[in-house]
Order: sequence, then C-alpha cells, then structure tokens
Amino acid sequence: MPFKFDGFSIPQQQQLIAATMVLKAASAAAKDALLSGDLTAFSKWFDSTGKNAHLMKVASIVKEIDEAIQKRPITFADATGNAIDKQEGGLCGYVWKIRNDGPGDQFSRTIHAGSGMRVLMVPKTHNGNINDLAETMYHELSHKVGGTTDLSYKVDVCLSYAANDPQKAALNAENYNRFLGEFIR
Repeated sequence: MPFKFDGFSIPQQQQLIAATMVLKAASAAAKDALLSGDLTAFSKWFDSTGKNAHLMKVASIVKEIDEAIQKRPITFADATGNAIDKQEGGLCGYVWKIRNDGPGDQFSRTIHAGSGMRVLMVPKTHNGNINDLAETMYHELSHKVGGTTDLSYKVDVCLSYAANDPQKAALNAENYNRFLGEFIR
C-alpha cells in the first residue's frame, strides 16, 4: 500500500487504513464514471447547467488524484495541536500552499508546496466516520494534485456553484469532496 501514517495512534491508523480502502474504491469509480461518459455526479457537483463547462479540467483533476491514490506514496501526517490546527480551531486536514500571483488562469494561482505527497490531517473532527475521513482525504488531495482552493465548505454553496458558476465549482475542493461521496458504497 502506498500510504504511510505519521504521528497517529494505532486506533487512528486503523481508521485511516479503512478510510484509504474506501478512498481507493470510490476514486476509481469516480474516474471510471467520467471516462465512460456517466456525468450524473459531475452535473450535480460541477455543472448542473448542462453545458459541461470545465468537464476536461475536472476530469483531469479526478484522473490525477486517482493516479496519485493508486500509484504514488502518500504520507498522511497528524497535525493535531500544531499552530495551524490551533489557529483554525480543529481544521480537518490541509496541505501546505502558497500563492502564485504570476500570469495564468485561475487554475494555476495556488501552488502546493511541502515534502512530496505529505498531507497533514487532524482526524478528531471525523468522530470515527470512515466515509467522511475518506472524503476529506480526497478533498486534500484535490489541493495537492489539482491545485484546488477552498471557496466554501457549505453543501448549498457547492450546489449553487454547479448551478450558477461552474468555474468556481471546478476550483472548489469541497465540490470534489462531495463528488467523491457519490461513489462511496
């Protein structure tokens, strides 16, 4: 398994291992749906206008996330109690990122830095919910691999982006989180 867990207790590691199994299966199903032309979940979370705006961008990010999950070594590290966790009041997970105000479209303005595929997480907010933890892992990997940002975490806002501003939906990490949720069995 290409996943490592740094700083977590044995019970937390067991939850994370279970979540990675859910993550792998759901990610593969999400990628396969897009590649086979099943746009049901895409339409709900990224473009409910029927125009399929940003389909290629979303499909690329979904494919890149799945490839990372299936093939690359990823380390999930416990960030509980560090300065950012305290400042954010128990943030579930995050990757290190910096702004790049250079030329380019909105998809290239955030650069994720750090030591390879290292994703910092604060698992206590999941209360043992394996599916929620898998979705958060996917959300964070959308930042790391796809350069997404956090415009909103609210479900109604994510749905509104899909209906009214598909570009924002394609940029918002929580839309990817919710999209993955459609494939969790």
